[in-house]
Amino acid sequence: MTESGYGQFCPVAKGAEIIATRWTPLVLRELMCGEMSFNDIHRGVPRMSRAVLSERLKQLEADGIVARVARPGSADRGFVWTLTPSGDALRGVIEAIGQWGLIHGRQRVTGEDYDSTVLMWALRRRVDRDLLPAHRVVVRFDLSGVARCRTGLRLHWLLLERDGVDVCLKDPGYPTDVIVTGPIAVLIDIYLGHQSWRKATRERLRVDGDAALSRQLEKWLRLDRIVGRDLPIVPPGSALS
Repeated sequence: MTESGYGQFCPVAKGAEIIATRWTPLVLRELMCGEMSFNDIHRGVPRMSRAVLSERLKQLEADGIVARVARPGSADRGFVWTLTPSGDALRGVIEAIGQWGLIHGRQRVTGEDYDSTVLMWALRRRVDRDLLPAHRVVVRFDLSGVARCRTGLRLHWLLLERDGVDVCLKDPGYPTDVIVTGPIAVLIDIYLGHQSWRKATRERLRVDGDAALSRQLEKWLRLDRIVGRDLPIVPPGSALS
């Protein structure tokens, strides 16, 4: 990063040369949350172009922050990205930024930040799969007030299964078990711990469908916990957000 460096020996300058470029902290967030494939990392930063993501990952590799490793399960299925020990040592830095933003950045959130794709990807990571029933559960989210951008969509489907959780942007074709309807701003407030799920479902969110499954949704998505407080933003060895 010679061309864009600060020309200072100061440790702050040296650290900033690596992590202070646009998008880089969010790419690190995704890696720290357990994402490894290029596509899954991109799903966490959907407004970032794939070309820029490729560039950032290559630069982080050159800086010794990430490394390419063979995709688990088969050496001929390409590679995935993983943090090096040096990259993992940045976990506390990203955590600190998140903690500061949770406390001091709330007033900076505007309607332009109401990206439904980002929210659903974050919710996916919070699911406690150990609590899920043996059968697949499909939850449809019908959100109003989403950001006017290509990744701001009204409808999303969350597919909950013990062996994996996924987000669909189109109807997956399975029967829908639970439907959550309401403003995306309310769901974001719940996710960040600014409002409780139970209060929101009494006043502004509507939950329809299978009554027994609906009652479990709060626990499955761990919406009774606050991001960055009792549930760390980027816990080591986990795929949580």
